Amino acid sequence: MDVFLEYLLEKKSTGKDILIKLGIVLLAVVATYLVVTLFMMLGRFAMGYIPIGIAAVVYGAYIWMRNFNLEYEYIFTNGELDIDKIKSRKVRKRIVSVSCKNIELMASKENDVYKRDFENESITKKYEAVPDPAKGNIYCAIFNKDGERSLLTFQPPKKLAEEMKKYNPRSIFVDQAIEGQTE
Repeated sequence: MDVFLEYLLEKKSTGKDILIKLGIVLLAVVATYLVVTLFMMLGRFAMGYIPIGIAAVVYGAYIWMRNFNLEYEYIFTNGELDIDKIKSRKVRKRIVSVSCKNIELMASKENDVYKRDFENESITKKYEAVPDPAKGNIYCAIFNKDGERSLLTFQPPKKLAEEMKKYNPRSIFVDQAIEGQTE
């Protein structure tokens, strides 16, 4: 029987994200002032281009700010986990694709038994796909990809974690906290 699970999780804005957006707005205001001042200094001919310059600054700030509207999509198909990052519901980028059979260790990030494994210096690549850190139930998975030891940090829903465990029960540990979690 084929197993297919798909979850779309929206990333929650953190205080850092809000400060960065505020910085972008302030930077846009300063850039608009500089554009107006520069075009006014260039003379009467260049003053006709002020609206175009302002529009370019506003559009640039809009494009930059929309990169903070993130969603993570977890797709699980017959033991293969694919995680995509979606920016502004338009641009999709594959973060990582991993087979459950290749996972050396997967457990809760808070699990004291495996905490040292997740902080090991031999891990060269790290993938982050946590939509809401405040919600908890963050899991880490160690696996080899392209000859490099990698770490994936993500928030699997209850059903996803259980299905992953079925494909590799010796290496994937699901905590009691997630087992009681509702979807």
